[in-house]
Amino acid sequence: MVNLDNALRFLSLPNACPLCVVALDPRTGRPVAANATFESILGPLFKFKEWEFADAACDDDASGATHRKRNRSEFREAIDKVRASLNGAAAPDADAEAGDGERSGKLRNVQMLALGTNEAGLPVRRYFDWTIGSVQLDADGDDDGPDSAVILYGDMINEMESSNRARDAELVDFLDNAPIAMHWLNGNGIVLWANQTEMNVLGYTPEEYIGQPIMNFCPDEQELVLEIFKQLGSGNAIADVPVRFRTKDCKLVHLLIDSNVAYNPDGSFGHTRCFIRDDTARKIKDARTQLLLEENERSLRMLDSFLSRTLHHVMGPLHALRGTCEVVSDRLQLGGMVDENEREKNCELLERAAGMVTTTTRMVADVSDLARFDEGANLRTKMSDVDLRSVGLEAIENVRFKELRMSGRDDGISVSLELVESGGPKALNTDRVVLLRILAHLLENAVREVGNRGKVKLRMTSSKSSAGSRDGSSDGNPVLVEVVDDGKGLPSGTCLDQGGYIDGTDTRPAPCHRYLIGSSHSGDSSNDPDELQKVRAEMEEGLRDLKQNGVGVGLPISYHLVRMLGGDLRHERLSGNTRIWFVLPNTLDGSSGLALESETILKKSLPPSLITIAVKEEGMQQQEDSNKRRRIDDAMFGNFVSSDGSSTTSGEQSEVSSTSPAIMPEPAPEAVAKCGVKASLPFSVLIVEDTDICARLLGMQLKKMKCSTQRAENGQVAVDLLKDSMPGTFDMVLMDLRMPVMDGLEATKLIRNELKMTDIPILALTGEMSDAIQNECKEIGFTDFFKKPLPKKRLQELVDQYKAERDGA
Repeated sequence: MVNLDNALRFLSLPNACPLCVVALDPRTGRPVAANATFESILGPLFKFKEWEFADAACDDDASGATHRKRNRSEFREAIDKVRASLNGAAAPDADAEAGDGERSGKLRNVQMLALGTNEAGLPVRRYFDWTIGSVQLDADGDDDGPDSAVILYGDMINEMESSNRARDAELVDFLDNAPIAMHWLNGNGIVLWANQTEMNVLGYTPEEYIGQPIMNFCPDEQELVLEIFKQLGSGNAIADVPVRFRTKDCKLVHLLIDSNVAYNPDGSFGHTRCFIRDDTARKIKDARTQLLLEENERSLRMLDSFLSRTLHHVMGPLHALRGTCEVVSDRLQLGGMVDENEREKNCELLERAAGMVTTTTRMVADVSDLARFDEGANLRTKMSDVDLRSVGLEAIENVRFKELRMSGRDDGISVSLELVESGGPKALNTDRVVLLRILAHLLENAVREVGNRGKVKLRMTSSKSSAGSRDGSSDGNPVLVEVVDDGKGLPSGTCLDQGGYIDGTDTRPAPCHRYLIGSSHSGDSSNDPDELQKVRAEMEEGLRDLKQNGVGVGLPISYHLVRMLGGDLRHERLSGNTRIWFVLPNTLDGSSGLALESETILKKSLPPSLITIAVKEEGMQQQEDSNKRRRIDDAMFGNFVSSDGSSTTSGEQSEVSSTSPAIMPEPAPEAVAKCGVKASLPFSVLIVEDTDICARLLGMQLKKMKCSTQRAENGQVAVDLLKDSMPGTFDMVLMDLRMPVMDGLEATKLIRNELKMTDIPILALTGEMSDAIQNECKEIGFTDFFKKPLPKKRLQELVDQYKAERDGA
C-alpha cells in the first residue's frame, strides 16, 4: 500500500483539485484512494471501499424513459476494459479476451449516487463526465498491495447542463437515425458529415464516405451535380432533383435531393444541407404508370382497329345491298317486259347481296356472343342425336372459297371428310347447331391460311370408352373431332398454353397446346413480360393489317363453344401439318349396327380454267351455256366493260367491239386538236376492289357513263396491270384500301414511287373513315378520298372532271 499512496501523491491529488479523483484496485474494482474533492461531492471514501465503484452508478433505466438506458452497465463496461488491460486477463463480467482491454476511456452523463454529502446525510443523484485511465506502480515486494491502479477523473455537471445534453443527444440521435438520409457538403463538394441512414443507403462506412468528394459517388451525374451547386451558390434552394448515386457494391440507386445552403456569419458559403430520398419506388411506379398508359393506348388502338375492321365487313355488304337495290330499281323503272336474261342478272345480284348479308349477320352474332362469353354468360344448348356423317358433309359443303380466299377462287384446295371407325356409335348426342358453328369456323380458318393446292381434312373418330382411352374420359363413347391442314399454322398473336395430350400423357413426340383466351397462367415462358409484349404487338399488327380477311373472332368463339359442349380446344403442329382438335363426350351406344363406319368423302373444286366466252365463228355454234358465262368469277381474268356496256374478256374485246359498235358522243374539235385521237377514246377506269359484287356494281354504274373499266381484285394485280400497260391506258383508278395480298395503301406507294405514275388520279374508295387513314392516304399520294358507297351523281362528276382534264377542256 505504500507504493500506491506514493503513486497517488505523485499524481497530485490535493484538496484543491476541481475534479473528483479516485483510484480503484484493478483486481476487485473497489476504491483504494480518493482526493478531497471526491469526498466532498460523492461522500467519504469509507462508504465506497467495500463494493465495486461501478455500483455507485445508478441502475439502468429498464423502461427506456430517460436518455440513459444503460447507465450502470456502460460505466461498468468502461471500467472493466481498463482493468482487463492491467490484469492481463479478462476482468469479471467482461467479454474481452486476455490482453484485449483498453488503457483509457471516456463516458459522459453518468448518473452517480452521492452518499451523505448533504446536511441530512441522504444519498442524492448527480451527473458526472468520467475519464478513465490507469497507472503502473513500481513493485516494493509487498504482495498485499496492487502493482497498478485504475484512475477515474470525474467532472460533475449540473442538472441544467445534463438536461441540455440529454436534448442534444436526442437531437443527434434523431438526425443520425432519421428515416431520411442527410449530408453536408462544403463549397468544394467535400462530404463534411452524413448520417447513419445515408451510410446504410449507400453501404459505405464513415471512413469511406466522409471527407471524400461527392463526385466520387455519382460519376454519371457530374453535369447535374455542377448545376446543383450553381443553383445553390446563387442562393436558390432545390427540391425533388433526381440523381443517381453509386453504392459500395457498384449498383446505381435512384435518389431525390432537396437542399439549401447554410451561410457563414460573413455571408460566405458555409455548407449545404442536403436531404436525399430513395426514388426507386417512384421510378417503379412511374414505369408501371407508363406501361399501363402504353397498354391502354395500345388497347385503344387495337379496339379501334377491330371496330374499323368489323365495320368494314358490316358496311361492305350494306353498300353492296344498297347498290344492288338501286341497280334493280333502275332496271324495273324502265318499264316494259323484263327478258329472261335481265331477270337472271337481277336475281344473281340479289342472291350475291343476300349471301353477303347472311355472312355479315353471322359475323355480328359471333362478335356479340363472344362479348357475352367474356362477361361470364353460358350458352343454352339443345342436345339431340346428331349423325356424324351428315353433320360432317354439311360442314364441308358450307365452305365457300370465294369469301375465304384472297384470290376469290378455290386455288386448287381440296376439302375432305374422313370418318374413322373405332368401335363407337355413328351418332353423337350434342347440339347440332353449335357443332356446325364450330366446324365452320375451324374449316374457314384452315381454308383461309392454307396454301394453293393445299389440303384440309375434317376427321371424326368415334371410340368405345375404355380406361386407357385417348380422351381420358370415363363416361360414354367420346368423339374426337379434328381439322388438319398443311398450312402455316395459327395466326400471329394466338394465345396457347403448354398442355398435355388427350390421354393426359406426354408420350408423343410433338408438343400439344391448349387454346386459351387471354394470357397463360401455367408458369412457363408465357408469363415472360417480353414474350407477352411480343404477343400483344403481333396481335396489334394483325388487327391493323389491311390485307387480313375476317375480324379474328373465329378461334375465340370456337374456344367457348367447344367448352359449352364439354370439350377443350387444342392445337399442335406436326410434320408440316396443323391440327386443331377437341373431344366431345357421348352417351350413345355403338352396338346393334349403329357403329360408325370408316369412310372418306372428298369435296374438291377444280382450279379455274379459261372458259371461252360465247363468240360466233363460221360453222360453229355456241358451246357454253349463257347462264354459266354470266356466273364466271371476274377474278379469273381481267373483265372489261366496253363503251357500249357489253361485258368481255381481254381476248375478245375487239371481236365484240366490231359486232357491237360503241355509241359515243362526238368529241369537241378543239379536244381532238389538242389531245389527238385519245380524246375520242372512252374514259378508262381501273377498279381495284376485292369484293366481287362491289366491283360489278361500280362497273355497271361506269358503263352507263360510257366508261371502259377493268377490275383488279387486289393491289398486287393493280400494280402488275399498270406496270405492263402502255402509258395512258387508264385515266383514273378507284382504289379500295382493305384488300388481301396487297392493300390499297401499299399499292399506291408502289404506283407513285416505283412506277413513277404521278399524274394518274387515284381515288381512295373505302369504308375506312378515320382521320389517321385519311392523313395516311394524303401522305402516300392519293388524289382524293371517298367513303363507300360513292353516289352516282358524285361518281359522274368525278368522271366528267378528270375526263375534261384528260381532254384539255
